[in-house]
Amino acid sequence: MNRTKLGLLAVALILVVAVMEVLALRLGSLDFPVSANRAHPAVAGDPGGS
Repeated sequence: MNRTKLGLLAVALILVVAVMEVLALRLGSLDFPVSANRAHPAVAGDPGGS
């Protein structure tokens, strides 16, 4: 592999990582609505049940 191809590959990898970081930041800032059904929470406050 010559230096030109290696340099382009490095730049492409850096751009891919940068795009993935931006997407992660945008997805992390979204507020996903939770279910209105509070009778069955995802994490049980009382592990023994009711």
